[in-house]
This record gives sequence, C-alpha cells and structure tokens, in this order.
Amino acid sequence: MPCTQWCRLIELYRGAVDTYSEATKALSVHPGAAFNETWQRAERARTRSESCRADVLHHEHDHACLEGGKLRRKAAVGIRTENFILGDQGQSGG
Repeated sequence: MPCTQWCRLIELYRGAVDTYSEATKALSVHPGAAFNETWQRAERARTRSESCRADVLHHEHDHACLEGGKLRRKAAVGIRTENFILGDQGQSGG
C-alpha cells in the first residue's frame, strides 16, 4: 500500500497540474497587457507543478514506494504513477 506521504504528494501534484492547466487555458482569453500577467501566473503554476513532480519522484526513490519496479496499485485507487508523472510532460511512455 502506498504510504500516506506518497498519497499526500500525489494530491498536491494533481492540484498543481490542474492549476497549471487552467492557467494555460487562460492564455488565449487575455489579450494585451493582461496576457503578461496571465503568462506569469502560468509560469508560476508550471514551476509549482514541476516541484511537486520532483517531490513525488524523490519520495518514491528515498522511501521505496515502488515494489519490484511497480507501484503497489491495489490501494492506489487506479492511480498509475508513471502515467501521472509523464502525463503533464506530453510523453507517450513508450
């Protein structure tokens, strides 16, 4: 079973990615000077999501939340870390 800390880090990461997604969607809505503020907000959200991603990976490495190279998924409620981590990077995983 993934530990409580891992679950907390995943929730923080999920929230950060959602915030980043919403911030990037707003880029097409705000023209002119408002665009610069929206861009800065998106950049802060991007930085935050990258930091949260790094926290998850660091925790998995240090705490050994992976078992035999695979997450103990039975208690992860359908969350697959490798998809979660690669999903915001636009990588196919294969």
